[in-house]
Amino acid sequence: MLPGGDTRTVAFHAPYPLTVAEGSGCRFTDLDGNEYIDTLNNYTSLIHGHAHPAVSAAVAEQLRKGTSYATAIASQTRLGEILTERVSSVDLIRFTNSGTEANMNAIRAARAFTGRDLIVKIEGGYHGTYDDMEVSVHPPLDDEIAGPEHAPLATLDTRGIPRNTADNVLVVPFNDEAALRRVIRERGDEIAALIVEPVMGSAGIIPGNQSFLELARSLTAQQGIVLIFDEVMTFRLEPGGVQEHYRLRPDLTSFAKIIGGGFPVGAFGGRAAIMEQYDPNRPGALWQSGTFNGNAMTMVAGIAAMEHFPANEVRRINQLGNQLRDGMRQALANAGIAGQVTGYGSMVGLHFTSEPVINYRSAAQGNTLLKRAVHLGLLNAGVFAAPRLMFCTSTAMDESVIDDVVHRLEKVLSRVAAA
Repeated sequence: MLPGGDTRTVAFHAPYPLTVAEGSGCRFTDLDGNEYIDTLNNYTSLIHGHAHPAVSAAVAEQLRKGTSYATAIASQTRLGEILTERVSSVDLIRFTNSGTEANMNAIRAARAFTGRDLIVKIEGGYHGTYDDMEVSVHPPLDDEIAGPEHAPLATLDTRGIPRNTADNVLVVPFNDEAALRRVIRERGDEIAALIVEPVMGSAGIIPGNQSFLELARSLTAQQGIVLIFDEVMTFRLEPGGVQEHYRLRPDLTSFAKIIGGGFPVGAFGGRAAIMEQYDPNRPGALWQSGTFNGNAMTMVAGIAAMEHFPANEVRRINQLGNQLRDGMRQALANAGIAGQVTGYGSMVGLHFTSEPVINYRSAAQGNTLLKRAVHLGLLNAGVFAAPRLMFCTSTAMDESVIDDVVHRLEKVLSRVAAA
């Protein structure tokens, strides 16, 4: 049936992953009847938790009318309006079915617009499973393979990718201004795009330094390089995406996760001059299709999800994230365990290292055995988080839920410390 009983690698964890029966709000129940507080929310995508009434009602209503059509539909325009109104840097937008497709098409647009081939990405940055982005996502901590920290080499993350893929991708460390300057100075006229998560997700929920991201904006503008902000995860962090916090306007932005209301979704958009390349009325227009792009179910679910996520709710769940970080830091101190708690707003990362976490390598050097023990301990305590100990809050939570999560974490850490 399924290799290893699995069809989504990131959802697997040893000795075996959970099998969920149903969920409601910030909790779900597995097939054995065990209940969990869901602090992962399908890797940040379920901004309202499970089975939000407004989303469920919108989907049920649309289901009676049909699920998808080979035509334009009004709900595509409405969700596009919501996103372009919220994100000031986005003039035009197109939908896809995943964040992978969103980033793939954003990169294609950048290459077409500039006539260049090279892409610069951040070491440890995850932008989906497109071949050119499966580079240096989880490189080994070995200078012989991955290069020195200040000048990393492009490494392929999985088998099955052509070896020459690495020739098209340059890699720089996050928050390293000197490295970024060097790469753009040396190869700037060959670079089509720089793609960056303003707050790195899978690398450990690591916020970008203001000065680093400002430098990225200024250098790319000087060299005619397209700056792409991957806000697949971070769009939840501010009403206009986390770019609003940094007061920066990228050329293109990719979206997914929360904008689909729990259904498969992706989108990319930005400057009109770049996005107009996809206008089918233009001679030689870029081709971007997909049977389920902008399908009716995703569009109505996304509209409902976004309409129920106004600025005051963004602020509220960000505050819950602050509460969770503070509680985690106190729990580490009480247990006498060295650790770092990272993140921004509603996204939180827990690391077992005494060193500051500022990029992929500083995060990857943490104690992985301790991380695994705590992850399994949390599962036994009824808290569902990512195996890499990533957490996020949802609108289905309140302060009492966060207090409960922290209390359960304290018990886990005390048992781990005693062992």
